[in-house]
Amino acid sequence: MLKGLHLLLFTTLCISHTFSQDRIYFFGHAYGKPALIDHKMDPSILSFLEEDYTKVVYGGDFIYDTNDQIEIENFVEFNKKRNFVLIPGNHDVNFKLFNHQDNRFELVGNNLLVYLNTNFNNINEVQNSVDFLTQTIRKNIFKNVLIFSHQLFYSKSNFDIRTNSRQNYELANLFNDEIYEYLININKNIFIYSGDIGAFRFIPYCYYNQLDNISFYSSGLGNGLYNYCIEISIDKNDNISNHFVDLKTKKRLDPLKFNRWKVRLYQLPKLVLYEIKQHYLILLIVLVVLLGMTLFKKRKLI
Repeated sequence: MLKGLHLLLFTTLCISHTFSQDRIYFFGHAYGKPALIDHKMDPSILSFLEEDYTKVVYGGDFIYDTNDQIEIENFVEFNKKRNFVLIPGNHDVNFKLFNHQDNRFELVGNNLLVYLNTNFNNINEVQNSVDFLTQTIRKNIFKNVLIFSHQLFYSKSNFDIRTNSRQNYELANLFNDEIYEYLININKNIFIYSGDIGAFRFIPYCYYNQLDNISFYSSGLGNGLYNYCIEISIDKNDNISNHFVDLKTKKRLDPLKFNRWKVRLYQLPKLVLYEIKQHYLILLIVLVVLLGMTLFKKRKLI
């Protein structure tokens, strides 16, 4: 039965590239809460996706356990009539029966949509993706470039943007360094959408920033409190507009509400506690030394 579901999924993926579209929903970390083993995607998605839309992009980690047959069957059943694209995350990148590991692209109107696998394991994979992206851009005529990934490959550290994990990020950062100068010099609007946030409390669940001609958007599920996706709207003149959408209230929010500095302030408390936990032995030694120095000085004064 599972084999038949995989075939159905593959067929749906192939069909998905033939549709015209004007509204895309992007969901990061769609399997939801890491500690909840419920064999299905985050409940907020299941209730939200009755809205009118033309495509869904799952931005990685849409499956928690690729060995869980029930979870896979539930995912396929839920999406069998939907027009969707899968981006590989670190949880599901090795699930070879899904046709999503390869870099892909499609033209939608006068817009180039590029779907990337940024789960890099070596330098060669980085270079292959750099070549794929730059050559795809050179060979096509378009007004805007929309790039979809799992990793926020532009996040250089947790103090920049705290992501769900830092797996694959050293090479992902190298990828960013290789493409950034190229992207800012092509005189096109660039939109980057990534999904590796939001799984835990005090990790950002929405993020927006703009540098030069590049706009960065990210959202992810799993923290249990803040459930958002990104709504990407394409009008008849191929203009792009983006909003973060509350999956419960369906309220659309301006990306500026989640700008870089507001996100850094939000993530700071847990980030500080995390760093203390990671380096508590060093901090303990420093405190002991400082206490010893203080007591020594007091004795000298006596």
